[in-house]
Amino acid sequence: MKQRVTIAIGIVLSIVLLFYALRDVSVAELFEHLGDSNPWLLAAATIVATLTFTLRAIRWRVLLSPTGKEFAFGSRYAAVCIGFMMNNVLPARVGEFARAYSLSRIEPVGVSAVLASLVVERLLDSTVLLAFLVPAILLGAGSVSESETVRQLFTVLVVIVSAGMVTLGILVRFPNRFLRFAEHWTHKLGPDRIADKIVGILESFVAGLGALRHAHTFARALLWSVAVWGWNGLSFYLGLLAFDIRGPGIPGTLLLQTVIGAAVALPSTPGFFGPFEFAARLSLELYSIEPSRIISFAAGYHILTFIPVTLLGIWYMRRLGITRDELGKGAKASESETA
Repeated sequence: MKQRVTIAIGIVLSIVLLFYALRDVSVAELFEHLGDSNPWLLAAATIVATLTFTLRAIRWRVLLSPTGKEFAFGSRYAAVCIGFMMNNVLPARVGEFARAYSLSRIEPVGVSAVLASLVVERLLDSTVLLAFLVPAILLGAGSVSESETVRQLFTVLVVIVSAGMVTLGILVRFPNRFLRFAEHWTHKLGPDRIADKIVGILESFVAGLGALRHAHTFARALLWSVAVWGWNGLSFYLGLLAFDIRGPGIPGTLLLQTVIGAAVALPSTPGFFGPFEFAARLSLELYSIEPSRIISFAAGYHILTFIPVTLLGIWYMRRLGITRDELGKGAKASESETA
């Protein structure tokens, strides 16, 4: 029931945001800009964006190190591709759970520990995007520096990231107290068999947060996160150049990436169509770019970078013998455990 409500909200929200993004956009001008785009720069942007998933798989090794197990790069990369593919073809962001299930299907590791590493990954992503927003504001054009929308986004991200850091910090700093508290109340409120299972899941989850416990592990993961988003930013920059959008420069690219990162975190349709285009227009209009050129860039870049990882995810599923039904059930089971 809860998932259906989330899907319904995502569909409505995506339609509203897509309508906003496409308002006053001439279809003829949109196709004209697409036809005038530089195919070599678009190809380069797509290749760079696809290689970002390689960096994600490398970083994941650091985040999974607290489990005490070594996972092959191929296993991590396959799970990353499958997870992002699922986000592209299914609603409600089931890709995160599918990614955790896929790795547990390939390697001997519990889903809860993997999910914990993904929670830390999202926290690091948010922290880096927030940091990238600072130079985007300070070095951007006057309209960007004075934009109330940008300031509000910055404030919201600061609050969310800070709350996440504090919450996870408490779990990492006082894991035994948290687990004793959870054990006491789960046994008090439910049957021992279910309570023991919940506590076991929580123990694996807390163990998976080990990247936050060791300063050197956290620092390595943070540096890899900077590399991931710096490289991904290069893809956006090449995509802008392909459509002859030069005004925003590097600061504008960082702003664009952060706004899109925040928008695709909202409930949406598969592939984030709607929030992506809305975020592109919202950020690039600050640089007085014409709407039809913005939407041409957003549509062309979005679709081209959407295809490779989707095909890779499907290929890995077939190669590993993971069926869609199995992955869907595994993702739902992982989501239920987390809930």
